[in-house]
Amino acid sequence: MTEPATLPIGTPGQLLGRPSWPNGAPGQVRQRSYADDVLAAVGRLAARFDVIPYGELACGIDRFTLLARGPVPGDPGCRGVGDGGVHGYETSGVHGALRFLDQHAEAFAGRVNLLIAPCVSPWAYERIHRWNFDAGTLTARFAPPARRWRPRR
Repeated sequence: MTEPATLPIGTPGQLLGRPSWPNGAPGQVRQRSYADDVLAAVGRLAARFDVIPYGELACGIDRFTLLARGPVPGDPGCRGVGDGGVHGYETSGVHGALRFLDQHAEAFAGRVNLLIAPCVSPWAYERIHRWNFDAGTLTARFAPPARRWRPRR
């Protein structure tokens, strides 16, 4: 029996620290395609949902258009927001968001106004990496430093 593939995401018992990679993460190699996996899937959903480009990321020579399924005119005021791909090696959120849109989102029409951003860190997604191009994580930007989650000791 072969050993399952593992990804190096840290050392047990030690907090994850930011990698130090000046000049945009040299040596980080694209291993999958955001365009093929995410943009193409969103494109297939565009006939059924409003698709909104909400930004563009410039990561060195790479450019990523960020897309979301947006608010639909006439939907109720009740809102739901979902995202995926905050950390690039966590693919379940990306593919889960796309699957939810494909298989379940239409059941919420008229009851909930959904905004789904399936991959918010495409550079990390392509490189199967936790950190983004600037060696940071998106979750670290959600709260001031004093409010960030810390593991219990």
